Amino acid sequence: MSPPPPPIVPAVHRPSSAGHDTGATASPPAAGIAHSGIQLPGLNEEAALRLVVEGTVAETGVEFFRALVRNLAMAMNTAGAWVTEYFPAGKRLRAHAFWLNGEFIEGFEYPIAGTACEPVIEEKRLVHIPDRLLEIFPHDDGDLDERLRPAVSYLGVPLLTSQGEVMGHLSVLDTRPMTPPSRLVSLFEIFAARAAAEQRRLREEERVRAREEELSALLDSAMDAVIVVDGNEQIARINPAGERFLGADRLSLVGMTVWDFLPDYSRPQFVSFLREVDAQPPGQGQLWIPRSLTIRRRDGATFEAEATISRFMRRGSPFRTLILRNVSDRLAAERRLELLSAETEYLRDSAREGTGLGAILGRSRVMQDLFDALQRVAATDTTVLITGETGTGKELVARSLHEASPRHERPLVRVNCAAIPGTLMESEFFGHERGAFTGANTRREGRFALADGGTLFLDEVGELPLDLQAKLLRVLQEGEFEPLGSTRTRKVDVRVAAATNRDLAAMVRDGKFREDLFYRLNVFPLRVPPLRERGNDVALLARDFLERLGRRMGRRLDPLHPDQVRLLLDYAWPGNVRELQNVIERAIILSPGPRLELDRAMPALAPKPPAIVANEGPSLLLTAVDMTAIERQNVERALAEAGGRIAGAHGAARRLGLAPSTLSSRMKTLGIVRPARS
Repeated sequence: MSPPPPPIVPAVHRPSSAGHDTGATASPPAAGIAHSGIQLPGLNEEAALRLVVEGTVAETGVEFFRALVRNLAMAMNTAGAWVTEYFPAGKRLRAHAFWLNGEFIEGFEYPIAGTACEPVIEEKRLVHIPDRLLEIFPHDDGDLDERLRPAVSYLGVPLLTSQGEVMGHLSVLDTRPMTPPSRLVSLFEIFAARAAAEQRRLREEERVRAREEELSALLDSAMDAVIVVDGNEQIARINPAGERFLGADRLSLVGMTVWDFLPDYSRPQFVSFLREVDAQPPGQGQLWIPRSLTIRRRDGATFEAEATISRFMRRGSPFRTLILRNVSDRLAAERRLELLSAETEYLRDSAREGTGLGAILGRSRVMQDLFDALQRVAATDTTVLITGETGTGKELVARSLHEASPRHERPLVRVNCAAIPGTLMESEFFGHERGAFTGANTRREGRFALADGGTLFLDEVGELPLDLQAKLLRVLQEGEFEPLGSTRTRKVDVRVAAATNRDLAAMVRDGKFREDLFYRLNVFPLRVPPLRERGNDVALLARDFLERLGRRMGRRLDPLHPDQVRLLLDYAWPGNVRELQNVIERAIILSPGPRLELDRAMPALAPKPPAIVANEGPSLLLTAVDMTAIERQNVERALAEAGGRIAGAHGAARRLGLAPSTLSSRMKTLGIVRPARS
């Protein structure tokens, strides 16, 4: 690397009147500066003008400045000429080009203090030193470039911005006295103006380049994809994030159309967005698309995007800027939160309903058969239909099925088909897009989407309306669905467990349930036996409820007495396990001491099995028809005594020790019509 040039200070200072009036004679040329030999008095100004113009007309930038100073020195018949840029912070001038003694001097830079250039810059005026330059502005030997020491005359003019700020200057110097005619000085000022125009152009070009570099840096560092498309929707520009999003480099992307990256179902949607943008007034052509645009990469994968579309004109042609933000990760996080919320709500509901008191208990033969079947089917993805009377624990069986399956780390999502209004059931199952119906102000995931990878428990599946049964069948068969208001098909991997206390086969015969859906659900049936078929399991469950509920209530209670066990075994339990749990809980509340006063909590009209008469042959057995008849009579008697009321302090449900919803369900199953209230 060559050493930096020494500071060069032309011997110029503020001109005195003596400098103009002395008419000093020319000094002989010194060794440092050679003279051009052109005699100034005989110079033709028109020829000088032509010389400079023709020498610079084809040049711009640095080459223009080099041509200018070379031809200016020839036209002015001087030994040197230079054009500079001014740096106010250090009060220094740096030459764009410096022509001296027939060659260019590179890297010429110097401070203006104490030079003839100082008044040019500080006072913004033309300065002319016709003779005795170094006498007027003497310098120490170390301050002056040896090549400039022979100079005796100087002419300089400032270069100004359009606001009058100094950008630099143009000057000439010679080894002889310099007294050019006024016309030649005017010519000098003309070329100074031309040099100023070129310097302004270069500064503006530099500002534009700096803005473009800043814009490019901004676009290149943006996390969002920025895509500029022309009037034909062809990609004209794309940033690195856009390359990553679309899965290709910009060279292969430029020229492709935006349609190449939109799935078929997204194209009509995008057309409507473009029309909406184009319909807006000039200067307001922007549109925000909230996470409802699907983009397809070059490799075929898709992602959900938020987007903004804006319109602008360039050289009379329309362009659009599309800014994409990949929200797939955010949507996945939101779905996970929804899953957690759904599971939390499910557990909260389970706690309210009392289903979370422990695992399934049972030592009876019928329960051991159920456990064996449950273990066998849990390891598969087979659809399971859980049947049984109300209160037998069908939901607990579904939870056990899920927890024993390979899907146990994914959510178990419950849908109570009897509790959802028919008008909202499709949205509950499949979700909806924003604006899909009145009141749909936000996008919502359905239960199938929430259960993706896990298990969906359809409780009371017999309550599904027929029109929704067809859509449910498609999801079960194809594993795909469309949310309400969307043309987008969603694929899910869901294991379905359904439960009902109704006779679906009879409903199929009556035309109230689709036969194809019945067979699709009934792949592996699990029957949960009623409590009356489980023998001594009644005592086992009662002891477990007593321990758990007592601990929850902070009570210390005596174990069940054998007489109490016989009392429990003698009751038919039409409400099954749920009724037994309610009876034990009620007995704990009614017992002031440690002894459980079970008789106070038992239903007043508990049906007793017919007495077994000794020596009359085999024991009398009741058939299922007999048991149903007894239960029907018991419920009808309770309704009659309650005056037709089901709920309330004096209602039939309270008399029977059942929840009102359980009694209503049993009435529907038994075909009991509610009598008119008295």
